[in-house]
Amino acid sequence: MQKVIMLLLIIMHTVFISSYFIHSGIVFLTTYFWMAFCIVTFSLGVHYHFTTDQKLINNLTYKILTILLTAFSLFNFFFILYITFIDPYLYMETKISVFKFFSE
Repeated sequence: MQKVIMLLLIIMHTVFISSYFIHSGIVFLTTYFWMAFCIVTFSLGVHYHFTTDQKLINNLTYKILTILLTAFSLFNFFFILYITFIDPYLYMETKISVFKFFSE
């Protein structure tokens, strides 16, 4: 069951980051939820990674999913900080460069 939950959390992170570029920055309305989600999933990933259950310690897919969940949550957390403080109009720059690429 934990593998399914971790896989769903990874998919949610992927949806969050893709929705930022698809919906032209609408994610700014949900930034606080997204950041809280990153913190919760990071702590879950670390908790699952350092489990003491012997069946889960030797399971390779379980370990890969914990590492992926932790990495995705850290990446998304730093991405949120980047788009909030450094480059808040990244989605506009990306959209312009994509349209310029396909128009040539």
